[in-house]
Amino acid sequence: MVTKGASHIDVIMGFSTGEIIWWEPISQRYTRSENLFLAAHMDGSLVVYDKEKDDGQFVPEEEEQSVNGSESGDGQNGVKPGTKMHINKSVHSQNQKTNPVAAWKISNQRINALAFSPNSRHLAVVSEDGTLRLIDYLREDRLLDLFFSYYGGLTCVCWTPDGKYVLTGGQDDLISIWSAADSALVARCQGHQSWVSSLAFDLWRCDERTYRFGSVGEDGRLCLWDFNVGMLHRPKNSARQGGSVSGPSGASPRSEAASPLGNWMRSNSGLDGEYDGEDDGDGVSHAVEPRSRIPILPPVLTTVIDTHPAM
Repeated sequence: MVTKGASHIDVIMGFSTGEIIWWEPISQRYTRSENLFLAAHMDGSLVVYDKEKDDGQFVPEEEEQSVNGSESGDGQNGVKPGTKMHINKSVHSQNQKTNPVAAWKISNQRINALAFSPNSRHLAVVSEDGTLRLIDYLREDRLLDLFFSYYGGLTCVCWTPDGKYVLTGGQDDLISIWSAADSALVARCQGHQSWVSSLAFDLWRCDERTYRFGSVGEDGRLCLWDFNVGMLHRPKNSARQGGSVSGPSGASPRSEAASPLGNWMRSNSGLDGEYDGEDDGDGVSHAVEPRSRIPILPPVLTTVIDTHPAM
């Protein structure tokens, strides 16, 4: 959508071998300025490439240290403590003759999905370790928020068209709605009976207060959901009363007692030493919210579209 035109279109493909291929099937010419793209890898790395540059042997730069360690630089390549990212190569590096342009290590487990905010400034990344990271993409050394799933990995992510909220689907069969401005989980959506695999907004049914989105999962279901600002900010003690915000219908497959996490964040998420079981008070990491404190939204429509997993 960024580079398409009447005479050209860019296609980027990633392979299980770790290779990435840029293919321009029409013009075969490098004439456009939108030349950077981002790739996510199974080792928890994010790598920025320039399609107009040749590939070169990549060696992590020695001056760029782990942000969780005691060392940090003072120059442009320095990494600020508390950001929970390893900058293996900075966009400010002097060595920009070959790819990659930048390389960041954000997790020890695979990255399942990523999405840019509508203004392209922020990046939402979800991982198999059950984390959602909101990153200031224009300031690579700044992690804005680190959220955790109820349990299990997070599988998909997308932004509302206005960039105010981030939605994630996961292996907990839930869709979570996060407020980017408030740095908080504001609702969970319960309707799938297996992992949620994909999310998308209906742009014709979204305005400044009301949003419509769809989801599919490995249960073969398609669900449609509506939420608005009033639902998400209603008092927590009324989250299970009437309206479109309600508690789980029938016996809930997910309960506080059954959750392997309970009210605790994972101790094995992300990078080594990233979290030790308690809130580190850095203002970036956010504890898992119990079900009783977060509104539960039911779908406005749910239907089985196939016996096979829907993607």
